[in-house]
Amino acid sequence: MRQEKIQQIRYALVQEMEKLLSIADNTISKLKNTDGQFADPFDQAAIETNKFVELACRDRERQLILDIKTTILLIDRGLFGICDHCGTIIAEKRLVLAPLSRMCMPCQEIMEMGSKQKSVRLSMPGISYSHA
Repeated sequence: MRQEKIQQIRYALVQEMEKLLSIADNTISKLKNTDGQFADPFDQAAIETNKFVELACRDRERQLILDIKTTILLIDRGLFGICDHCGTIIAEKRLVLAPLSRMCMPCQEIMEMGSKQKSVRLSMPGISYSHA
């Protein structure tokens, strides 16, 4: 992959990370401002539920930020576009569409098939896991 294209991807990742960090900062300040006493326990429950959902979303974004930082580090070290599993070069088209990809398509498919087979084995019909 050309160095200019890699730098464009890096720039886009940095922009996305900054956007996510800004959202996280806004969430923190918003959560601090919503603390208080509520006369109605249903209002309190609704606020607490909203906080829980908000924090769950931010946790997913936190993981995304970590993935972006890892990808930026790989770019900076010259290791971007190398499959973590087999060491081959990941297709440029895949990296442009999904720059956080860490595996080539064949390795990704093998991993997903393994995960799918594992979940099928865990949810076999007719088998009960109750401990009576």
